[in-house]
Amino acid sequence: MQSRFSLNLGKPFGIKVSVHWTFSLLIVWIIFITVNQGLEPVQILMHILFVLALFACVLLHEFGHSLTAIKLGGKVQSITLLPIGGMANISEMPEKPKDEFIVSAAGPLVNIIIAVILWLYLTFISSADLAELEYGVITTNNFLVMLLAANLFIVAFNLIPAFPMDGGRLFRSALSVYMSKLKATRIAKDIGQIFAIVFIFAGFFLNPFLIVIGFFIFLGARGEYEMMKYRDILNNFTVKDIVKTDYEELDENESLGTAAEKLMHISNRGFVIKSGGEYAGILTKNDLIKGLNVYGKEGSIKEVVNENIEKVNPGMTLFDVFKKMQMNRYDIVPVLDNDKFKGILDLESINEFFLIQNATR
Repeated sequence: MQSRFSLNLGKPFGIKVSVHWTFSLLIVWIIFITVNQGLEPVQILMHILFVLALFACVLLHEFGHSLTAIKLGGKVQSITLLPIGGMANISEMPEKPKDEFIVSAAGPLVNIIIAVILWLYLTFISSADLAELEYGVITTNNFLVMLLAANLFIVAFNLIPAFPMDGGRLFRSALSVYMSKLKATRIAKDIGQIFAIVFIFAGFFLNPFLIVIGFFIFLGARGEYEMMKYRDILNNFTVKDIVKTDYEELDENESLGTAAEKLMHISNRGFVIKSGGEYAGILTKNDLIKGLNVYGKEGSIKEVVNENIEKVNPGMTLFDVFKKMQMNRYDIVPVLDNDKFKGILDLESINEFFLIQNATR
């Protein structure tokens, strides 16, 4: 979900944190609801502050997942806040079912800790009489009580066994002890999609956000299952199994106009660029179009050739390369063995290879 439409908040613990632009729609919705209720400006502000405090708790929830995953050997790229909650982009999840269980449980555990801290403060430090507070509207008096209740709700909601929510991941990790992870994911996916349909249906009568959450769960479950299928197949093959040695090449001194002409009639992926007969980089379609916008047809290829595109070696598994290309949005990558150019690999070829292998299993 990282994109130019996100507001970056920094990189605590080396993890990029951002707020997606759609989060602003939640604030607009809160203002709309509270204005329709006839609340005073100060009361409207309290509701906005409550939402911000709640999402601070959601952010801590995602840090619980992320830091635990890193501790257990995983890799985390980013955390994005959305109107329906937070999303941690864990690029490499720990493999063992026990570790996945721990990572999945870490998020709800953070919210339990927050709730306990708030309860201790309200019970032993605050002088407020909780029994006499009114809870219809968020005020300075009931703010912390409502935040405590919201954290407990986050725990309860996340533990629903609807994959890919935390409860669904806990369920899958438990199943993975007794069967393959692919089969466990399929079962968790099916159950998650049943819950998603229930959420969508309930959203028409209770809260429209349930509809959004339902679609998120339905599509997320299917997407994660498809990724697991890719992993199950592509982990059995390496780059050398499908590296392309038949590719289109251009000299770095040729013009962008020549590259554009050949792109339309010969290649639909990109070009290998040579300098003095040796590999010099990759010219992708996107780089070519950007170059044409800046330098025109007379511009030289060497002005825009991508020399720093990440290289892969023939021994890497296809799944590792597939993930890397998706993460970096590469359509094509060079294959080098001990700095010797061997060919190229493009995302379209990996997808076609997967479809063939999946069909013949």
